[in-house]
Formats: sequence, structure tokens, C-alpha cells
Amino acid sequence: EGDAGDDFYMIVFGEVAVSVDGKNIQELGRGRYFGEIALVVEETKRTATCKATTNTVLLSMSKASFRKFFADRPEALADTELKIAGDKCHILSIIYHPKGIELFINFLKKQYAEESIDFWQQVRSYRKWVQTLNLENANDHKLVQARAKKLFNNFIVEGSKQQVNIADNTVEAISKEVKDDNATATTFARAEMEVVKLMWGDKLSPFKKSEEFKELMDSVGSYDIDAKTRKAGGKKKRRASVDLMAV
Repeated sequence: EGDAGDDFYMIVFGEVAVSVDGKNIQELGRGRYFGEIALVVEETKRTATCKATTNTVLLSMSKASFRKFFADRPEALADTELKIAGDKCHILSIIYHPKGIELFINFLKKQYAEESIDFWQQVRSYRKWVQTLNLENANDHKLVQARAKKLFNNFIVEGSKQQVNIADNTVEAISKEVKDDNATATTFARAEMEVVKLMWGDKLSPFKKSEEFKELMDSVGSYDIDAKTRKAGGKKKRRASVDLMAV
């Protein structure tokens, strides 16, 4: 209790006693688990002490392994993180969750600020689509260049109706690839990450105070984490830890 947490444990056999402030609160047996809060709530401490009371065998999973396991299952990870982290969740948990992104878009529309999430959805779809094609094939190459130009004109060109706020050097790099008919699956990758960071910094906190976020929490079901733990978690604002190019 009070130590930094970084691993999740499941009991293969044996028994583990759980205590808080020195008082035994429950006994865990085969198939039960503990330590899951530390997997998704950043910068939190262990909320209890767990001690084997018999010869016990545990399976453990680190935070890094947990995220690697879910690397190509972002929707499943999002649901798990929303349940456990609650209002300490990060932006990816929201936008990868089907209900989360629906409510986040509704929130942004009220602020007339949905261009970033529209861009993120469309370039992610573009990236995953291009990965299924063969750019050495003339027809596939032509299709990719056409779609890349459309995205560029709709979101990147100065003065476009849905222009997104990304760095000048990112715009220049995209512009060169598009104009040279050399667009690939990664053409918009840097811009994709930039808009996620932008939404993280500008929109996440207001969203968590909205009725839409309350509805999201009600729909996923909250995990029983006490107020002390929630307050301790998330003190340091971390950037997205999931590789956007993998999901």
C-alpha cells in the first residue's frame, strides 16, 4: 500500500489477504486478481497491501505488456480504461470507444470545433485503407493519390473550410508528398498525432466536465475506485502512449 504500481496479478492457486491501513478487508482465492488500477490510472499508488497467506502462484502482467496486448484492439482497451480510470482517462480511451467518440463529437459540435476529430477519423481511415493496397500497382497508386489530395484540400490547404491547426513543417511535408504524387499510408501520420495532442490539450478537460462525459461514464459503468486514489492518479499529464500507426 502506497508503493508505485506497475503490474497486474492473477492468482493461479493459493490465497492472498488484502489489507488497507493495516486492516484485513478480504481474502482472494484462485481466479481472483489485483493490481489492475495501476495499469490504467497514471501516477497512482497501490491502494492496498496484498500478502500471500499460503503457498501461492501468481500470473503477472506489466503495464507495458498490457498495452502491447491491446495494441491492435484499441476499442477493447478503451472500454477497460474508461471503466477503471474514469475521469482520469486519456483522450485515446474516448476517441477509440464507439460511444465515447459519438459523445465527444456531439460535444465538439456545440462548440463548432469538430474539424480536428473529423480529420482524425478520415486520415485514420485513409491510413488503414492504404495499408491494404499495393502502391506498386498503377491503379492502386492512382486511387491513393486522389484520396490524399482530397484530404489535403479539405483539411490542410490554407483557408479550407475545415483547416486543422498543425505545424508549418508538417504542412510542408504533406504538401510535398501530395503534389509529387507520392502519398503513402504515413503521409498524414504526423498530422494525425498532432491533432490528437491538440484535442488532448484543448478539449479533454472541458469534455470531462460536460453532460456528454457523464453520459459516457454512465454507459460504460464505473469501477469502484475511492476518491483518494482518483485524486492521486493522473498528476502528471502524459502524452498518448499508444502507437497511433498501429491502430
